[in-house]
Amino acid sequence: MAQPADSRLGAALAVTAAFCFAGKTILAKLAYREGMDPLSLICLRMILAGGIFAVILAANTLRGRWRPQDLPPAKWAAIVLLGVFGYYLCSFLDFAGLWYIDASLGRMILFLYPTMTVVIDAAATGTRVGGRTWTALGVSYAGLLMMMSPHLGTPGPGFYKGCGLVFLSAALYAFYLIGVDRQFGRSRMPMLISVTMMVSAASVLAHYGAVREFGALSGFSGKAYLYIVLLAVFSTVVPIYAMSAGIALLGASRAAVYNMSGPIMTLVMGAVLLGERLGPLEIAGMVLIILGVSRIGNRRGGGDGKSGSQAASGKPETAGK
Repeated sequence: MAQPADSRLGAALAVTAAFCFAGKTILAKLAYREGMDPLSLICLRMILAGGIFAVILAANTLRGRWRPQDLPPAKWAAIVLLGVFGYYLCSFLDFAGLWYIDASLGRMILFLYPTMTVVIDAAATGTRVGGRTWTALGVSYAGLLMMMSPHLGTPGPGFYKGCGLVFLSAALYAFYLIGVDRQFGRSRMPMLISVTMMVSAASVLAHYGAVREFGALSGFSGKAYLYIVLLAVFSTVVPIYAMSAGIALLGASRAAVYNMSGPIMTLVMGAVLLGERLGPLEIAGMVLIILGVSRIGNRRGGGDGKSGSQAASGKPETAGK
């Protein structure tokens, strides 16, 4: 059992991670208002974040805390696959979807990833999904339909495309979390995620270089670059290490309680910084999504069991992360 001081520190770290990740969609939308496009945004974000992860890895390697040579080739192959098809693709799809939809809706679609994790995990392991879990799934997706309903009659340009891109991002993030957990468990998790993020950064650079000149990254406003710095540091690097440390002190199930506050933080920041307003039906939908997802986390065992339970109950959110 965590000591009181550890509990307070763990809670502070978990809340910090939730707040930082909640700001991701807000910072992306603010950068878009400055003329930045999704591909440029993710490229600049990963250049900065990848550099920070590289420094952290180098420091830990010099101190003997991280030994790359200890990983077998199969693990390195898993890291590459997770970095390319997991984090890079799900992050790109998330930011591309946010180009078309409000930050609050995008955040809640991505927040559904535990509902996908539980189904994917059950299909992969042959585990039966219980009736209460199906009920929680139904509540979650009923909430999503309620959030989308004000837009269904007269959807804006690209509304369905944006929702679909973020939904696909959430599904890929679910696969990513299951893959990370099954390949590496909790041992050395922050270091392994750092390597995966560096692979993702290399993938983004390759993507950008294949379709554009890198010189085009220098043509944005000072505000846009400020948002990118905040996005890379405070909504990418900080929440990964803060949530990992919070889980170590609290356990995944208790850390997940604080993670549930993320959508509310996004809603508040969206209203203050972006002028987004949700109607009663949309707020009710958000409540249903949070209730459904939290129920799934509780039913899956609090983060000490298989991959699905851990992913559903408090793994660090980093996609569209």
